[in-house]
Amino acid sequence: MDGVEAIRSYIDRIVAGDGRCHGMKVLLLDASTTQIVSCVYSQTEILSREVYLVSRLDDSGQNPNLAAEVDDEGHELELRDESKKTAHLKAVCFLRPTEINAGLIVRELNRPRFAEYHLFFSGIVPSGLLRLIAENDEGEMVRQVQEFYGDFLPINEDLLTLNCRNTLAMSAAAGTSWERD
Repeated sequence: MDGVEAIRSYIDRIVAGDGRCHGMKVLLLDASTTQIVSCVYSQTEILSREVYLVSRLDDSGQNPNLAAEVDDEGHELELRDESKKTAHLKAVCFLRPTEINAGLIVRELNRPRFAEYHLFFSGIVPSGLLRLIAENDEGEMVRQVQEFYGDFLPINEDLLTLNCRNTLAMSAAAGTSWERD
């Protein structure tokens, strides 16, 4: 298996919205998928594929939904006109299927910055997270949801890492590692 080519083909399909997303778009990533994408594509290569902006969904500097202002009574104030600047763009999201990312997507859908959303997850999405996203998509902004099994970092053509930390410690705790007497 060529890990680099596998991820490149996934990213090509994601950026094209798997054939359903034409025109200028924004690529929204999380911390893990940012690493995955950066292993196989430079920012220049991504931008040459009708991608206007590459951004992190969890970046409060880029996402005004995370930096919502509140008044003295704790009520959120209306977004400034910044979201109108990107209302014509389509968002293509490549995210790990986690509760945190689902919460960020829900927050995004409650106050959408983009015309439509194409969600691609790097693994299997639990049905509860999918239901949460669907229930909060009142404006029917999500055009598609797909699972691409690319939750690994390709080092080169024949080497990849699952980016799992402390696996030796986990196996020692389970009693499966070699231990000296």
